[in-house]
Amino acid sequence: MKIGVLSDTHANLENTKKAVEIFRKENVEEIIHCGDIGAAEVVNLLAELDVPCHFVFGNTDFPQTMRTAILNADQTCWDYLGMMTREGRQIAFLHGHDWRTLDELIASQRFDLICTGHTHEFHWMIQGKTHLLNPGALNRTPSPSVVILSLPELQITTKRLERK
Repeated sequence: MKIGVLSDTHANLENTKKAVEIFRKENVEEIIHCGDIGAAEVVNLLAELDVPCHFVFGNTDFPQTMRTAILNADQTCWDYLGMMTREGRQIAFLHGHDWRTLDELIASQRFDLICTGHTHEFHWMIQGKTHLLNPGALNRTPSPSVVILSLPELQITTKRLERK
């Protein structure tokens, strides 16, 4: 199974369109957005892929506005913390600005993977049995990126967006 993971779009529609094309070419089956969505149009662009999209709020999102956009696009709104099982893997995702919650999730060692955003920098590391993934950002970064996550292997491929 392939899952597209992205974060920190901050309403950048041009880069979101590029991410959609990457996800389309990679045949992702689901999408996880780790917050700081920024605009309903971002939700609508991702929903055009016709695969389930999961969203959490970031520290710059307006929850009611984003919740309405996500539900109107028939996608899943997890508020600030999402949890799901795919291919036998326990996955949690949140924006990452709430360090206490993130630390608690890591310390619990209940998850095979925790996806975050917030820092606008890619990282991939392991703490105990838990893999930590930040796909980078699509806005406010010199190197916009998304990640293709392959399950159940927990393998990732980082995709840098082409710059014009």
